[in-house]
Amino acid sequence: MMVAPIVNTGIQTAKYCNVAGLGVLIFDYFLTLDSEIRWTWNRRWNASRFLFVIARYMAFVAAGMTSYAAIATRANEDCSHFSSASNAIHIISIVAAEGLLIIRTYAFWKQSKRLLAILLVLAAICIACAVSITQVVGKLVAAPVNPSAPPTSNCTFEAGRSSAIQYGFLVAFELVLMSLTVFKRYQDYRNCNGRLVRAVFQGGVRYMTAIIFVSVANIVIMSVVPASYDEMMDAPQLVLHSMLASRVLFNLHENDHMDMEGSTLQMSTFCPA
Repeated sequence: MMVAPIVNTGIQTAKYCNVAGLGVLIFDYFLTLDSEIRWTWNRRWNASRFLFVIARYMAFVAAGMTSYAAIATRANEDCSHFSSASNAIHIISIVAAEGLLIIRTYAFWKQSKRLLAILLVLAAICIACAVSITQVVGKLVAAPVNPSAPPTSNCTFEAGRSSAIQYGFLVAFELVLMSLTVFKRYQDYRNCNGRLVRAVFQGGVRYMTAIIFVSVANIVIMSVVPASYDEMMDAPQLVLHSMLASRVLFNLHENDHMDMEGSTLQMSTFCPA
């Protein structure tokens, strides 16, 4: 009598969620392609457009690699290099999306060079700490390898508990940007209700709220639920960054028909004299 193999429900759920995330990203791309053609194509290249292209298109590569890792059968392969490349592309995509938020915050703060320098240094510190601390903690909590045990595959679609650390740094950075945006809104733009003010403030706050919510969900999943569910929000987190970054930029252009100047916006139109 043959016994049906036991299916790991957590890993299967994580696979479904990540493949679904790629599907949502593709669907949303075609929904917003008209906006992209209208508001980004044929415009000169600057920091905003460069970050937008990375956040929008590298997300397809990252989500595709995650989906492949989820559904491919790679029992006898060494997946360490593939996993490292996938993680690097994930980080680059999310950093590009966060870069758009930094530029928006810098613009909202009337192009304060000091604030921009502080945010860039803080972002670099958060990235370095998130990556390094995650790796160090991951090695410390990893189970010791038994030399006499048979070799095992490193292609299992699971992540270590230490991965929650990087999302903690992301939440902290998002809270800093949100606090700066809210503070400036009610300090300098309290009596300004123009389209551009609403687009920058409301779009940014909604974006950051959604990212914080998903990041907290990721932290809870990696810290509380069984380890097999750890990768459940990997692609969805990336997809949400890409989708929201694109939509916020499109909404900004739709509310204020003007060109981008340099690497930021012309803040003189925020609150006309």
